[in-house]
Amino acid sequence: MEKQLPSFVRGLLLAIALATAWVPTKPALAADKITYAWPGVITQGIAPFAFAQDLGFFKDEGIDFEVITLQGSGVIIPQLLAGTIFSSYASPDLLVISRQPGKPDFDIRYVYNAVRNSIWEISVLADSPIKSVKDLKGKNIGVGALTFANVPMTRAILKQQSVDPNDVSFIAVGGGVPAFEALRTGKIDALNLFDVQDAQLELQGTKIRILQFPPQFRGVSSHGFPVTNTMIREHPDLIERFGRAATEGTVACEANLTGCLFAYWKMFPELKPATVDDKAIAGERSLIAIRVKNMNSFDPGEAHHYGAYKDKDWQTVIDSLRLGGQLGDSEIKLNSLYTNQFVEAYNRFDTAKVVQRANAYAIPAH
Repeated sequence: MEKQLPSFVRGLLLAIALATAWVPTKPALAADKITYAWPGVITQGIAPFAFAQDLGFFKDEGIDFEVITLQGSGVIIPQLLAGTIFSSYASPDLLVISRQPGKPDFDIRYVYNAVRNSIWEISVLADSPIKSVKDLKGKNIGVGALTFANVPMTRAILKQQSVDPNDVSFIAVGGGVPAFEALRTGKIDALNLFDVQDAQLELQGTKIRILQFPPQFRGVSSHGFPVTNTMIREHPDLIERFGRAATEGTVACEANLTGCLFAYWKMFPELKPATVDDKAIAGERSLIAIRVKNMNSFDPGEAHHYGAYKDKDWQTVIDSLRLGGQLGDSEIKLNSLYTNQFVEAYNRFDTAKVVQRANAYAIPAH
């Protein structure tokens, strides 16, 4: 018979055995929560974000991504400054105006050029006698709201084409069906909304023409990502990771528009049509394609550096606001409006792998 070890020795050996058998694991770090504000009604323009979410690009970057809707800059900017939201899909005009003496001088800067070619357009019915911007003198132009960011630029375009903006009536018509009916019925002579809206109008069977903007108003940014300067100083890595995931979503969406569309419907199932057939898919996919084209608008020979701004993007806004009477002659320093310091990080990924991942996306049964 074996000799029994004293109880305290047996207890000590057991403790040693348990200690050597159990190796503590490092607890997983919680993902950084990012709340992103979409201005107004959700449209197909948000599809690249939905695809980035569904493909796991935000998760790969350690980001818990959430989208909320807020109505206009008057709501978005206070929440941005308060830290309630991380960023938004925002036009640049309000920040420029805030830099004037006596104005609030918002402590934010834009860190990512999201839509490289402006989404704003002026459309008329295909059989309209209006052939150019010059023909808008004395006419009614429908806009989403009189406070929309495109209105100052439209006024500037009119002035540049020798049309006094005071000789044109701007009428708030909202978006979607009310706006389309206003154009169809002649309540307005032209509609000044954005790319996806015009495409939807045509999908509904209304033939339109897009009026050509003067050269200096083409190829400039219309929307980007603003963040607080505090965020830039204290959390640069988070900005880099967010921008990289957003860029990957844009590249993936261009590679697989159908997958991008189904990811959009997955994120916003209430926007999915009751009947999903080939016609519905083709129609909505074309709307996403139009926005993605504007997001991927690079000059011939220009390096594809996603997120990068050019001085022209901001100088055109400044000139437009001055022509439109909303900005004085005080100097606006461009480096107070935007920074390209994160651009290299946004583009630090393997494009081929992103495209491969996009093309491997499983389209659900429909």
